[in-house]
Amino acid sequence: MLHRLSRFYRRYPSLATLGFAVQPFPGYVNRRVNLHALEVVLLSVIVRGHGEHRIEDEVFEEHGNSVAVTHYGQRHDILTDRRGMDVINVYLDLKTHALPVLPRELNEVLPLFLPLHPRFVHRLNRIVRIQFDDLKPLTDQLFAIQRELNERKPGHEEAARMHFQLFLIHCCRRALEKGFVREQARSSPHANLEQLRHYLDHHYAEHHTLETLAQRVRLSRTSLCRAFKAYTGKRVFDYLIERRIQAAMMHLRGTDQKVLNVALESGFRDLAYFNRKFKQLVGLTPSGYRKQLAGSN
Repeated sequence: MLHRLSRFYRRYPSLATLGFAVQPFPGYVNRRVNLHALEVVLLSVIVRGHGEHRIEDEVFEEHGNSVAVTHYGQRHDILTDRRGMDVINVYLDLKTHALPVLPRELNEVLPLFLPLHPRFVHRLNRIVRIQFDDLKPLTDQLFAIQRELNERKPGHEEAARMHFQLFLIHCCRRALEKGFVREQARSSPHANLEQLRHYLDHHYAEHHTLETLAQRVRLSRTSLCRAFKAYTGKRVFDYLIERRIQAAMMHLRGTDQKVLNVALESGFRDLAYFNRKFKQLVGLTPSGYRKQLAGSN
């Protein structure tokens, strides 16, 4: 894996310095399925064209004006019709590089479509899709990033970071306004579970019990546990803890708050438990994670 990743970094050197890279594929044509995986996060910006986005056993129709975010290591492929697609790939290394700091309301949305670590994958976020009415505000920023990195004028890395920040702002705004395509397409038998998942995503810092969550979806506790695991691939409180850890990661990335305050704001009431779960899931202590990201800037 390290060998493959090092070759990928040589091909896209800004991944090592900035944590992101941009590669346009105008007139992209692919008529045969070849599922493949990347050890980075992939954003496929579908500017024009029709086709299918396949990820393992799932198929999503693509028809332009969309952004599809593929989680770490997920086998996927995009099939096109004969006319092809205009696609811009954005590659992200979020394990070792900090994201631009956004306003708090937008920061809350980022972990819902950008995976901060491979451990946070579940059945519903292997791919996350955002539909737009007009992609020009996004593509303008991506082409500006490519131009800055190609021309390498004084301040080009800072300029590229600013354009990337604007790109993320547009994505977060759209997610706040319209949600994600996957959520909208959920079939009615799972609607109550999707509503509960959405509730936990946005109320992660509150105290929850299995009893109150089961009442919320009008299921018994046993039925909720079984149904939620089947739907997401995660147990209810494992999902909640991971959402809290992701919120803590965003605080550690974008603020200089004390670790105790980060833990409390993220829904943890026990600092030792927070430190233990953070290291278990991320592989670093909260302080170590903050230092690693500080060193990448």
